[in-house]
Amino acid sequence: MSGSCDRIWHRLNEESALLIEERDNRKLSRAGAQIKSHFDQMSGAYDASTSSSQFIPAQFYPAVECARGRALKRALIEKHKGKAFDEQVTGVEVINELGTCYLVETKASSNLPVIAPDKAATNLLADFKLLHGIRETTELALRKQGYDRIPDLVEHDRFGIHARRFLRLVETRDTLGLAEWVGRRFSRSCPLALCVSGFHTPDELLFVDIETLGLFASPVVIIGVAMVLEGALTVRQYVARDVDEEPAVLAGLLSHVGASTAFVTFNGKAFDVPFLEQRLAFYRIDGQLQRAHFDMLPFARRRWRGLTADCKLTSIERQVTGARESDISSALVPEFYETYLRTGNVGPLIGIVDHNRQDLIALAHIFSTLVRGNSDRRKRFERSAR
Repeated sequence: MSGSCDRIWHRLNEESALLIEERDNRKLSRAGAQIKSHFDQMSGAYDASTSSSQFIPAQFYPAVECARGRALKRALIEKHKGKAFDEQVTGVEVINELGTCYLVETKASSNLPVIAPDKAATNLLADFKLLHGIRETTELALRKQGYDRIPDLVEHDRFGIHARRFLRLVETRDTLGLAEWVGRRFSRSCPLALCVSGFHTPDELLFVDIETLGLFASPVVIIGVAMVLEGALTVRQYVARDVDEEPAVLAGLLSHVGASTAFVTFNGKAFDVPFLEQRLAFYRIDGQLQRAHFDMLPFARRRWRGLTADCKLTSIERQVTGARESDISSALVPEFYETYLRTGNVGPLIGIVDHNRQDLIALAHIFSTLVRGNSDRRKRFERSAR
């Protein structure tokens, strides 16, 4: 009797699981249909050659920038009229377990400096203030007592437990834990936080930038990643030619995320990574994005504060490499993509792809500049100490 009840109970559980799966699939299908319907219902709301904007209200970005972006949009539409995307952009169609998308790969010159691991360890272990309870006065007193580095404190009655914990993070190269530790003791913009990146080889640093159709709960249409491969900065962009291709784009990103991968972004801690986590959860995709993350925005603010009108990526880029090619504003990406979907003209989509590629290259240049500056400051400190 017990065995019969177990079989009935097992069958009921299986049927319940199937019903739940069917319900979830219907929900996802409805969500996809609603997104597509949103774009379809807006047909006629735009004239590709006019300055109308119902997708992103004009007051959210400067009028001059808006006008310049729409002029570029008209030029792109005219240039690519009647042409197919794969004819204009060299790439391949990618098929993965979550669908199909388009992959664009380009290469750029790379001179990506990194902080040597031994230098990173030396810098981190030299600062007593990384330990709880130690500030300038206490650090000076400890040095007068003959303590020179954090490992010297492992047997200290008061600071030994903290020294041992920190030393363990350094010895195991736990960059996620180290970055969080430095951020708690100092700030996210502290040069020592950037120093932690030295425990990663260049090919473990993954530069990430995304393009979306708005704020949270909106689709991601491009995920761009850049990495150093064979001495060159390789940019790979996973492009959704339709909103239905978003899951495949997300899978494209995950294919680059390994156990030792660390993210490099610009404002990615506040925007890109939380946004991606939300989209992965929406599709119930298992993706672990909690890892060492070097967000260049706070470091850039510290380095170029007062030298730029704002701390946008393009503004910082002008300080590092000069003005970029003709480009759109990030705020206009949703409007460009909507125009592409509505008209079928690939020009606006090509504009978004170019924008994303330039952002990734600028991000790599900013990282390089900050790492070099970090090394120069450390050398000056070491010379003055001698």
